[in-house]
Amino acid sequence: MKRYYSLFFFFFLWGVMTVQAQEEVRSPVNQALDSIVMMHGQLRDAKDGKPIPYAHVLNLRFGKAAVSDTLGFFTIPMRRKDTILITAIGYEDLFFTLPPFWPANTYSGVLYVEEKVYDIEGVTVHGLGTYEQFKQKVLSLDLSDDKTVKMQSYYNKILTEEAIKYQAVTTGFSFSLRSPEERSLRKLQKVLAEQKIEDQINAKYNKAIVSRLTGLKGKQLEDFMHYCQIPRDFILKSPEYDILARIKDAYENYKLLDQKKK
Repeated sequence: MKRYYSLFFFFFLWGVMTVQAQEEVRSPVNQALDSIVMMHGQLRDAKDGKPIPYAHVLNLRFGKAAVSDTLGFFTIPMRRKDTILITAIGYEDLFFTLPPFWPANTYSGVLYVEEKVYDIEGVTVHGLGTYEQFKQKVLSLDLSDDKTVKMQSYYNKILTEEAIKYQAVTTGFSFSLRSPEERSLRKLQKVLAEQKIEDQINAKYNKAIVSRLTGLKGKQLEDFMHYCQIPRDFILKSPEYDILARIKDAYENYKLLDQKKK
C-alpha cells in the first residue's frame, strides 16, 4: 500500500507542476518579455564624452545588427531578455541589457564606452637617422678637397632644413616661420574645436529629441525642423529646458500654419 501511495503522490505533484508551468508560459508577463523593444541609443567615450561613430551594435540572439552614425546614434530591435554587444576600434567591448521589467516598447539612452589601451614597444625617431647610421655614412665618404667643401655645404643645408622643419625660426620682425607639421596641427585643432561645438549642439537639439517631443516622423519631422530654425548660439548657451520650450512654441505655431494651409 505504501508503494501505491508514493506513486499517487508523485504523479499528483507532477501534474500540479505541469499546470503551473503552462500557466507561466501563457501569462501576460512572459508574453511581454517576448515583445519587441526598439532601442535608440548613442555611444560616447567614457573619458571625454565625444560620440563614437561606426561602432558595430549586435543582437546575436535576435540576429540583428546596426552601425552607429557619425554622432554615435543607432537603432536596433531587441527583446527584453536580449543582450546587445557593442564593439568599436580602440574601445573595450560593451554588453547591454534592458533594466529588469522594462515596461515600454522603446528605450532611449546614452551608453559610455571605455577606451581600450594597447601595450606597444617604444621606438625612437631620429630626423637624420641613428648615430651609427650617420657615422657609417661619414666614414664611407671620399673626402677630397673639392668633395669636402661640397659635403660641408650639403651638411649645412640639411641642418638648416631640419631646424626649420622641427622648430619655429624667429626673425628680427615679429614673425614666426611654422613647419608643415605645425600648420597641420593648427588646422586639426581648429577642426576639432568646431566639431566639439557641433557635438554640443547636436546633443541638445536633434531629430530624436524633436520627434519625441512633437511625435513627428519622416518628412513631417524634416519640414518642421526646417521651419523651426533655432539659432545655434541659443542652443549652445541655453539649458535643455529652454530649448524644449522653444521647440514646443515653434510646434504650436507650425500646427496653426498647417491648419490654415488646409
